Amino acid sequence: QGYVVVPDTSLTVTIFDRLRADAAYPKTCGRFAIKAVRDLTTGYDSTTPDNKTTLPASQASQHLTFSFENGCVANLRGSGTEPKLKYYVELSGPEPAEVTATLVEMVTTIVETFLEPSRNGLKWSGVE
Repeated sequence: QGYVVVPDTSLTVTIFDRLRADAAYPKTCGRFAIKAVRDLTTGYDSTTPDNKTTLPASQASQHLTFSFENGCVANLRGSGTEPKLKYYVELSGPEPAEVTATLVEMVTTIVETFLEPSRNGLKWSGVE
């Protein structure tokens, strides 16, 4: 888990709107294929027959979940109390060193590709 600091909170909506671009969610992030998307802002879920989430949705907050082909799950959401975009990324596997290396690469790719800290003027300290 981690976060980027958003100096202008209106950027949060801009970043998430770019990712959902008329429900044309990303199919990949870097070299990683995306298997499913859940958008708790709009109520969209690509894994349900009617494409509606079974979890509560709210247009008052920004929250996207990306499930990747390799089993990684990444949650991106705006903070409700601070000028931050938070991310929670998880992955499991039998080889801890391999999982850690893949997770570090994925977090870096997700933040750089989806949140674009340099382009958006976000402050990110990198993967810890």
